Amino acid sequence: MGSEYVHNHNTYTNNENCSSLSWQRQHEPRTFGVHLNNTGYRTAFFGKYLNEYNGTYVPPGWRHWLGLLKNSRFYNYTLCRNGEREKHGARYPQDYLTDLITREASEFFQSSKRVYPHRPVLMVVSHAAPHGPEDAAPQYSTSFPNASQHITPSYNYAPNPDKHWIMRYTGSMRPVHMEFTNLLHRRRLQTLLSVDDSMEKLYNVLVETGELDNTYIIYTADHGYHLGQFGLVKGKSMPYEFDIRVPFYIRGPNVEQGTINPHVVLNIDLAPTILAMAGMDAPGDMDGKSVLSLLDSNTPVNRFQLVKKTKPWRHSFLVERGKLLPQRVDGQEVSQEENFLPKHQRVKELCQKTEYQTPCQQTGQKWQCIEDSTGKLRLHKCKTEGGVAKSIQKGPLKRLRPISIKSQLYQRSSGSCNCGHLAAKLRPSSLRPFKKKAFFSKKKLKVLKSYSRNRFSRSVFTATGYHGNHSLQPISDRSDDDFSGMGGVPSTLAPPNSIRVTQRCSILANETVRCDTAVYRSIQAWKDHKLHIDHQIETLQTKIKNLREVRGHLKKARPLKCDCRKYLFKSKLNSRLRFKVGPFCACTSANNNTYWCLRTINNTHNFLFCEFATGFLEYFDLNTDPYQLMNAVSSLDRRLLNLLHVQLMELRGCRGNKQCDAGSVQPAGGQEHGSFDDYRTLGQIWDGWEG
Repeated sequence: MGSEYVHNHNTYTNNENCSSLSWQRQHEPRTFGVHLNNTGYRTAFFGKYLNEYNGTYVPPGWRHWLGLLKNSRFYNYTLCRNGEREKHGARYPQDYLTDLITREASEFFQSSKRVYPHRPVLMVVSHAAPHGPEDAAPQYSTSFPNASQHITPSYNYAPNPDKHWIMRYTGSMRPVHMEFTNLLHRRRLQTLLSVDDSMEKLYNVLVETGELDNTYIIYTADHGYHLGQFGLVKGKSMPYEFDIRVPFYIRGPNVEQGTINPHVVLNIDLAPTILAMAGMDAPGDMDGKSVLSLLDSNTPVNRFQLVKKTKPWRHSFLVERGKLLPQRVDGQEVSQEENFLPKHQRVKELCQKTEYQTPCQQTGQKWQCIEDSTGKLRLHKCKTEGGVAKSIQKGPLKRLRPISIKSQLYQRSSGSCNCGHLAAKLRPSSLRPFKKKAFFSKKKLKVLKSYSRNRFSRSVFTATGYHGNHSLQPISDRSDDDFSGMGGVPSTLAPPNSIRVTQRCSILANETVRCDTAVYRSIQAWKDHKLHIDHQIETLQTKIKNLREVRGHLKKARPLKCDCRKYLFKSKLNSRLRFKVGPFCACTSANNNTYWCLRTINNTHNFLFCEFATGFLEYFDLNTDPYQLMNAVSSLDRRLLNLLHVQLMELRGCRGNKQCDAGSVQPAGGQEHGSFDDYRTLGQIWDGWEG
């Protein structure tokens, strides 16, 4: 109801954040309903609003409100009527949502014209159809028995190794999937027959009240849909034509009947267009603009009237989904995908770098660019390490290696005892802090203590508590004695806020390790305790390995996430349509399906250029590939890719219609601001508004 691209309103899904307090405070006070209500219009809303709308409030700008709570339902739903909730059952036609909001809208318009004959009216009738659960009216439940409009050249065209991630990993559909797409397509069409009836009834109301020629009617949808295209069973989240194109019909004053206008019209143009119909100017922060100028035929009324020169209209727009994710997820780098440029072009670019132009002489050089006998550039791996040939050592020097930090803990620089530091080792104030890196941060220490308290009979990592003036209690761990081979070694008292790791050693709160004095005084006690720790590590490593085996098995044997036992669709009279072919699960989207696309349509060019969050690129020339079967990004040179990228970045950051209406880069020449010929007249394409 606003007029902003996603990157400007920052609402990326229609889940909880689309009905949050932030949404209510920032976006709902700026809808076209608010603007028209402030100028005296009688505004009304009927039907589906937001997926998470809970009915606790009425959005500003609406004098009459009848909004559906939560997501689409045709029966057994709850409505918010001007702030009061009302529940509906499963009776037809009283409770069928499509018919109910049609009746309510008709009654509101008739009463408005009767009580306020000179007040203009704005109504939004938001049908749930054809959204799920696709419950058709009983009289239409057997319609379209052989509908096959969804079977296009891209239907079950899979896998697609040249497209982005989910397309590459989606295989061909099985018979159960194809039968499901056929069933779902029929059910969606059946629900739309009731929408056709709704349009006819509202049209007749305008005729009866004498307001038909004084009223604009806009018919559109929120998104497209795919059923089996590229092997995807169902969905609406791809950047391709079947998901981004929607119907857009206008009937009203000065709109020539039966014409098709080829200009690019977006959903962000709805709000400015409605404001223009009411004689209002759109605010400057709206990204769209009114389409009324496109509906004027520009035909002179008489010979003294000049034909106005039309301003160039947009021919490029932004298609965006999601937002850029952090570069690291759970400590792992987000993998970047290949751009799929031709290999010879990638090699040519690499060979322009100076580090590949010398014959393996630079320090650290791993590759060398060489031109073969046919004139092609090739990359050869340097057979040297760090630019210097590998030196081969023989004899005892070959086995020498630097002593690691871990080894230095147990090795001495000479065989003789060095007792000069013994006193320092035994001083309590010198507790050998870690030099390299803190073994446990305060956060890890807290987590380990909590984890230790919640586990039973741990052989290692046993936490102790210290409360008030309570005395320190010795901690016994029989498992330590069983493994250590030290018999009756007395338990040492654990200081407060420390973690007992073994029977003799603890990790203190200041990130230091402290053991009892016997470990530092006796070489035998030191050896015994070290062997005990080694044995514990080996035992736990074996246990971890076994646990990983079990975890891997559980991942492979995971039950299906979707509950396939439920009925897919419900009909009205307690008779449920079962999908008898069998249950199945299907992947319809992915977390990395985040993209920004440049779509250009004019009288010379028709293409889609996409950049995905993973770094993957796609390009489709719809003049030669209208069903977007082949990714043609490899046919573009680097210069043109850079130009497309620059314009895409401009649209990604645009704000307001002046910035968001820029021209587009043309892949093969062409005009910068392409213009269409006068749109063609098709003759009458409908007979009134028959359902």
